[in-house]
Amino acid sequence: MKTIFIFFSMMILTTFINANDQFTPNQADWTTFQSKVTAAGITAHDPDSVTWIKKSDWEAAKWDGKTIYDPTKMSKADFFKAICPSADRVRGIREVFYKTNPFKDNKNPTKAEIDEWHRVAINHVRALVGYTTSDRQIMKDQCMFKRALWGDERKFSTMWDTKYPGTSVSAAGPCGKLNTDAHCGATFLPSAADQAPYFTTAPETCTATAGSEGVFSGPKSNIPWSIKWSRGLCNTLAAEGFWGGHTGPWFHREKFGFSFWDADPKNNGSIAVLRAKWTGKLMPSLYKQP
Repeated sequence: MKTIFIFFSMMILTTFINANDQFTPNQADWTTFQSKVTAAGITAHDPDSVTWIKKSDWEAAKWDGKTIYDPTKMSKADFFKAICPSADRVRGIREVFYKTNPFKDNKNPTKAEIDEWHRVAINHVRALVGYTTSDRQIMKDQCMFKRALWGDERKFSTMWDTKYPGTSVSAAGPCGKLNTDAHCGATFLPSAADQAPYFTTAPETCTATAGSEGVFSGPKSNIPWSIKWSRGLCNTLAAEGFWGGHTGPWFHREKFGFSFWDADPKNNGSIAVLRAKWTGKLMPSLYKQP
């Protein structure tokens, strides 16, 4: 697993956020994330449809809703196991899924439903360490989701290169053989006119303020949506612990946006690269690093 961290800038316009709004643009091609799950013999995207996780494994990953896992009172390895009994099982996440029923159709969830599920899931992870007050709840951000996809389009395709030639050594790209940085595209911003088609709600113009980016290679293309995200968190938590640079935003940033990109559409077991962008207030940790 490889995770990388980079700082970038972006201005966010304040808008009313509806749980039913779609944040991942229509331009994000997720067709293989449906077809590959089906090809793997998995019938739906809910936790109980995950064929390699037994009922007893889910039982072992339950959370009582009360225990708070304090990273200062256990080793890094023990804290990882407390939060993630395995990379695909965040503690208590199955119960959260069936309590919230985020997908109207578990066989074919919509982008809006998946976006909202990721918000619910991150806030559940925060609850495991006692972050439950309103100021600790993460929010979806339209520009973060768009910026994450634009970064992936810049990194993995040449669709923007003619109109935006840039320089090969820039974080804004283009991102060809001369720029192999996993974060290439991180600061790429199309014009306001080119941004507008990516919004299903009223278009915004995404510009620059403080934030961060993480690129995670743990998720896979044929893993159902209920748990696809979790390897991004869990593998990083195992490697870095609670205070790791890549781990911190999962617990402490105010706003987020995700983009998933199939690294090899022809390979059923390919990586689904998760580009996570974080912005807004960076809350201080309530735990003092030993």
